[in-house]
Amino acid sequence: MSSPRGFAPKRQFSQNFLTDVGIARNIVNQLNIVRGDCVLEVGPGKGALTKLLLETEALAVHAVDVDQRALDYLAHQEWASGPGLVCSLRDALTVDMADSFPDAVRSHRKIIGNIPYSITSELLFWAFSQYCNVSRVVFMMQREVAKRCAAQPGTKDYGILSVASWLYSEPKIAFHVQPGSFFPRPEVTSSVITFSMRQRLPMNLPDGLFMEFVRGAFSQRRKVMSNALGAWSGRHNIPVRREAASIDLTRTRAEELQPERLASVFLELMQDGRNSA
Repeated sequence: MSSPRGFAPKRQFSQNFLTDVGIARNIVNQLNIVRGDCVLEVGPGKGALTKLLLETEALAVHAVDVDQRALDYLAHQEWASGPGLVCSLRDALTVDMADSFPDAVRSHRKIIGNIPYSITSELLFWAFSQYCNVSRVVFMMQREVAKRCAAQPGTKDYGILSVASWLYSEPKIAFHVQPGSFFPRPEVTSSVITFSMRQRLPMNLPDGLFMEFVRGAFSQRRKVMSNALGAWSGRHNIPVRREAASIDLTRTRAEELQPERLASVFLELMQDGRNSA
């Protein structure tokens, strides 16, 4: 089977080009673009989303890609010649949204992308780190990862990524995309997921310290929290009690608790640490 016109997808970039225009339009619609929005597109590839973004009321579209061929391809498209589009050879993980769109207010800064499966986790945590400067994120990713973002306690998909998604946003799976909508055809189903970014972190949580606690709590999923938190407790010199926030830590696993209850345990243990210091 021959590749679409322009340039062939490369395995090193985890490239699967979206070819279904209807799906592309549905993805762009999830961004809820209004007049004055400034959009960062991660990995435009052949411009399936880019072209449609330029047809919206967006004030500016900044497309970043690590593949020079993609930028060269876009530069030769007639529809890409307007002033609203800027294309950069750049790793999205190095982008700061406030620097990229300094004149836009937070509510008008948005992120979209059909992101590579190989660096999905890194791109998610990068997007979460931008929460102060971004109002909405729409990503298409492997369905299994999207399910982890939106998972509920007590399910096999619930874990660190679920809690992180809750901490920084309100995640919602919009729809699934079958392999036949791409070239080359991936071996897995994809999902489009939206993240409505929080303006403030819930419960005034210190995100870095809290996520370290969460990683410790989920580090050994089958262990109860009093045992799983041993390494975290030692690093911070915080004794893990039998009970915290009215939860028996000797009988409860992290995967059983809503993010809010994990946060309550964390805050109470941290308070113990401050009181004993």
